[in-house]
Amino acid sequence: MEEYGDLAGAPALWFHGGFSSRLEATPLDVPARELGLRIISLDRPGFGGSDPLPGRTVTGYASDVVEVLDALGIERAAVGGLSNGGMYTMAVASQIPDRVLHAVPLNPTTPVADAAARAGLPRGGRMAYAMMARNPEQTAKRAVRSASPGRIAAAVNRLTNPDAPLLDDNPLAAAAWAANLAEAQRQPESGSVVTELRQATSPWGFDHRAVEVPVTLVSGEKDAGLGYARVWATELPQGRLVVLPGGHTNILAPAVAQRIAELLLGHP
Repeated sequence: MEEYGDLAGAPALWFHGGFSSRLEATPLDVPARELGLRIISLDRPGFGGSDPLPGRTVTGYASDVVEVLDALGIERAAVGGLSNGGMYTMAVASQIPDRVLHAVPLNPTTPVADAAARAGLPRGGRMAYAMMARNPEQTAKRAVRSASPGRIAAAVNRLTNPDAPLLDDNPLAAAAWAANLAEAQRQPESGSVVTELRQATSPWGFDHRAVEVPVTLVSGEKDAGLGYARVWATELPQGRLVVLPGGHTNILAPAVAQRIAELLLGHP
């Protein structure tokens, strides 16, 4: 667990992406401190220093969250997360709505086990999810290679990731993101990334359209999931969509991190 922002502020839990760690929330530290927001960022089993948990499920993670909230003496908190962390954000909001103030999934995984949601993806997005479903082990290996510090991996990242210039222009942010990716790989034998890929492409175990707490879906304008996010926001009982600049990892942009912190705090 890592805490960011104002440690005496309003609490919000952050759930990292499927190839990431608790350190992913580092860009939120400064805006959260300025806004009076306390961000509690958690490693899921098998990531960072968290012990692996064979057979873990998406909905079962809500029990871990209850333990954290109880241990910290927090009755209710906002929840948010990036990519697969967005999937977990929705799962936690679904399973323990009495402990969740509101949910802010950022560029959330698209629930592709649902045909209508899958149809909302662009062709490239559908192909990427199909690759994950067919061969999660190979997809995980490719993720590790793309996160390596080698020149080829860095060049490919610049070509395929619209957010890559954010790291090129900010050495401190680049170092923090590299530390995050290294922490994500701390337990290479845990199989945690493969588990996350399988979860992303399988039924999630709850109705993603029926989450009753207020949900602000946030999507980068260049994120592949934007198409279905537009639909998803209308399907939720209390859903809305906020579109921000950038792609899947646009949290690296200071202006985006500022807006995410505001939304976690409940700002309109």
